[in-house]
Amino acid sequence: MLSIKRKLNLTNNSSEQAFNQLLLQIVGKNFIDNLNMINADSKSKIEKCIVCTNEEYSYALSLQADCVPDSKRMIIQAQKRLESLNALLTLARLI
Repeated sequence: MLSIKRKLNLTNNSSEQAFNQLLLQIVGKNFIDNLNMINADSKSKIEKCIVCTNEEYSYALSLQADCVPDSKRMIIQAQKRLESLNALLTLARLI
């Protein structure tokens, strides 16, 4: 019984590390550091990243309305990040 618990712990730790690595690749270290969610579970981190990215997306849309040249790039970046975060959240929910 102990070996099964140990395997489950290893699997959970490995899964958590894999999600953290993917999240880091999607949003970047500075973004994660600004979240201030060190002890939060993976789903909570992803959901917080989605909220923050939606805010960035809204800001980029407002810049586009003001004809700011860099807004198009910001919108595309936010859209790609949101797609990746939503895919990661789907996986987190399945696991």
